Amino acid sequence: MDVKRLLLNEWFFLCLLAAYAVLLIYNPSFLNLGYIDTDTVLILAALIISNTGIFVSGGTDMIAAKILSRFRDIRGVSIAAVMLTVLISMFITNDASLIVLVPLTVSIGRMAGKSLYSTVVLEAIGANVGSSLTPFGNPQNIIMFRSYGLTLQSFLASSVPLFLILLAVLLVFAFFLTKSSRIEKPRTRVAYRPPLFYASLLLFGLGIGGFLSNFGAYFFLGLSAVSILTILALKPRDYTVRNVLLRIDFFLIFTFVLIFLVINSVRSMISIEISGALSVFLFSALLSQFISNVPATVLLTGKSAFTPLLWGVNIGGNGTMVSSLANLIALRRSAAGRIWNFMKISGLFLFVTLLIGLAFFLV
Repeated sequence: MDVKRLLLNEWFFLCLLAAYAVLLIYNPSFLNLGYIDTDTVLILAALIISNTGIFVSGGTDMIAAKILSRFRDIRGVSIAAVMLTVLISMFITNDASLIVLVPLTVSIGRMAGKSLYSTVVLEAIGANVGSSLTPFGNPQNIIMFRSYGLTLQSFLASSVPLFLILLAVLLVFAFFLTKSSRIEKPRTRVAYRPPLFYASLLLFGLGIGGFLSNFGAYFFLGLSAVSILTILALKPRDYTVRNVLLRIDFFLIFTFVLIFLVINSVRSMISIEISGALSVFLFSALLSQFISNVPATVLLTGKSAFTPLLWGVNIGGNGTMVSSLANLIALRRSAAGRIWNFMKISGLFLFVTLLIGLAFFLV
């Protein structure tokens, strides 16, 4: 990878690396591996690597071709993809759902001869919307559910109204931001390797099952190793070992490592006290735009009421590309260099839902 392409594709990683270097110069004690949430990083790594096998096998192209054969209009495909993202994100977390669905959407767009970049952005929003409903849909909900000692019923009492509002706004966005035009059917036959596709799908499913079952770090470390070996053993003939390894997004994995190192280093230096439902809602939503909603949750959990914090960090997951890790995944797996276009759509969604949230807490 040349320097220009590295700067373009991995700028967020490089910014985090520079920030961490400055923090280490300020205080060498920040070189603390205990700041890394190892379990979370290994879970994400296992899902990223096993999904690479699905992509390398041509499986996403095969599924895309089947979807295209059932739709005549690109708007129908786009809305179906966004709603599927919402549904899946309720159960397997927003990050994991996008790891699979964004490459699938890119394949659909390529085969249909259409740009589906707006659909990818809407999928990122949809992942944040769907994950806001359940206590296990995203990392910030898991943190709050445990820290506040909530029951499922008490959590849903706050999350259901939020989810319904976000879903209604998303449906309006999906209708007006997707174009109604006929789909060009793919003219070439899609080639894929079923053994690698089904093996990788199984490994990905094991990763999701292990996450839901709260398996330990060694399970995900082993799953990552098995996934790499499986891809290398069953790879297409035109792939070399180097090609396969380069397809694994190691930069994304290490980006998560740096996020934990930087945020937890900063957290050790500051303490935030804030009260009042409206203040908590606004502050957590806006803070998420700069440091991501998971670190914002860590900073504010236990120091504020649950419902405004839940609404703030989940609405605040939209907006900038760093406001949610799901946004970073969507952007990284679709098209580098389109940050401004991403932020225009996601930022407008943030603005609309923020106004609705303000009305909710003012009433």
